[in-house]
Amino acid sequence: MNLKSNPFTPKSGMEPRIFVGREEEIKFFKKQLEKAKQNYYDHFLVRGDWGIGKTSLLKEYKKIAQSQKIHSSFVTIREFQEGDKFIQATQHLITQIPRHLPVKHEKLKNLLELTSGLGLTLPLIGGGIQFAEKAELRGDPQVLLLDALVRLWKDIKNKTDVVLVLLDDIQNYKPISGYLNILRNVLSDEEIVKETGFLFILASTFEGWEIFLKKHHPIGRYFSPSIKLAKLKGFEVHESIDETLKNTGVKFENSIKNKIFDYTGGHPLESQILCSYLYDNQIEGIVGEDVWDVSLDNTLGYLGEILLNSLIVEASDREREILLVLAREFKPLGWKEIADEILRVNKKFPKEAVGTILARLVSKQLLTQEKRGIYLLPDRMFREYLLRNLHT
Repeated sequence: MNLKSNPFTPKSGMEPRIFVGREEEIKFFKKQLEKAKQNYYDHFLVRGDWGIGKTSLLKEYKKIAQSQKIHSSFVTIREFQEGDKFIQATQHLITQIPRHLPVKHEKLKNLLELTSGLGLTLPLIGGGIQFAEKAELRGDPQVLLLDALVRLWKDIKNKTDVVLVLLDDIQNYKPISGYLNILRNVLSDEEIVKETGFLFILASTFEGWEIFLKKHHPIGRYFSPSIKLAKLKGFEVHESIDETLKNTGVKFENSIKNKIFDYTGGHPLESQILCSYLYDNQIEGIVGEDVWDVSLDNTLGYLGEILLNSLIVEASDREREILLVLAREFKPLGWKEIADEILRVNKKFPKEAVGTILARLVSKQLLTQEKRGIYLLPDRMFREYLLRNLHT
């Protein structure tokens, strides 16, 4: 039997081989791109949970734009640390945006004039912009970013109607969250608006973006409307599996595909991880019920290593008790039901603290509040992990 290597991509940041769904998000982007071609630039934000497909969507946007001969640059924002300065964030954008454009660097003469004066070098062959040894960028971070974008546009304006800039993992600006004010100021500057053609799309986790909104309210108004990514629908999960398995020699039984959706709820990364283990455990090219349990255990172990275990470790003992109650029921429960069940198991648990702990779990996104006083675990995989790893 000639079976192909595993086609699933079970790691965050890896692009699935098959892109499915997101029709409304694609339609919205195409509309914004057409507006940009008419010199109206409505920069916007893509928000979503970890592993929900933000990176994949941005890369799909890039493919669409480039199919229309629109120059595009995809940049992953590096992790910044406490104590880092705004000038370092400007340095990152000045180097990375041109690096990922489909333009020979020696053609960027106006930008090269600026970077050379700043002690930066643009290699003529291969690589991206590199800093001269021991060079330290100095100056006003807002002025430098503005100047760099204006010069970059002058260098490539005859080659494209729009320059699409996709900034992924914006939450990495958290330690220097005020930098988004600089980015907003630059993009709303009259010279940028009237003399250039940049369309910026940002992507962030929900939690990461909420931090910016609390500290810098105008940011949320500027990068709007925003797209909130949801999980995939059942038929989209089935389509993704079937298309990924084409020409591999491996078949997933329908009952297995149904279970994949039941357990992941259509979460793209969870689905990829589970499908990857199922594929590896196939027997004579068939993935059936006999390999489900071991594949689910493998998946939960992997999810525990990369995410779930840290959520449990960071939870207090009382938070864990409440999580376990909801895991055992896995249905919406009211405050009183939760309190009664906890006291049945642990009579020393302070009943008056239940409401405060529930609110804390909601703020940590470990619980969802369906309506006032009604709570539910949002994820079945998290529930399965809790049942296997928490004990009273």
